[in-house]
Amino acid sequence: MSQIIEMVQKSFQANSLSALPASTALTAAAAAYLFCLILFFRRKSFGQNLCLLLLFLYSAMLFSLTVPVVLPKNWHISKAATEWVLRSIQWVPFVSASHIFQNAAAAGSLQPFIRIIGGNFLALMPLGILVPLIDRNFRFGRMFLLAVLVPVCIEGLQLAADILAGQVLRNVEVEDVILNAAGCLLAYLILAGIRRASAPKHRAKHYRP
Repeated sequence: MSQIIEMVQKSFQANSLSALPASTALTAAAAAYLFCLILFFRRKSFGQNLCLLLLFLYSAMLFSLTVPVVLPKNWHISKAATEWVLRSIQWVPFVSASHIFQNAAAAGSLQPFIRIIGGNFLALMPLGILVPLIDRNFRFGRMFLLAVLVPVCIEGLQLAADILAGQVLRNVEVEDVILNAAGCLLAYLILAGIRRASAPKHRAKHYRP
């Protein structure tokens, strides 16, 4: 475990204003899963443990792709910079998406729009599948809360990184939360629909053909 921590620290030092490298994030996630497997997951089924491992790896990749790394030596906290970062928050949903669409249409290719908007929509879909596979009793209400809280936390970490760096490293936008949550809930509903369609049909007690 100490070797994993040392490797993560070196990666942070080499990437002080960028995302944590995917290889380092995945290695740390695998080590964390093995640690939890020994302490907490031994009684779970093989399928649940497989989904838990995938959830750990997916969470690591999500963190690597979305949250900038800012070491103390790169902190530039000031009142003016913080006010500028806070003013840069896009509270009105889909204003950014509209600008991206207009620019992409003007350039004659919608690929940037599809990549950015589609990427935000697909980003949390694995969460909407893996969590209910791990816990079959995970109902829609709890999934809704999780689907909202996770992107809110991501945007909060991005905002914190922006404030520490004294500049906008990642845009903080309400529309990202909406798109992330919508994709997560859609994946959950698709899985729930598949489960219901594949569930055995029980005949009524006094049914006679």
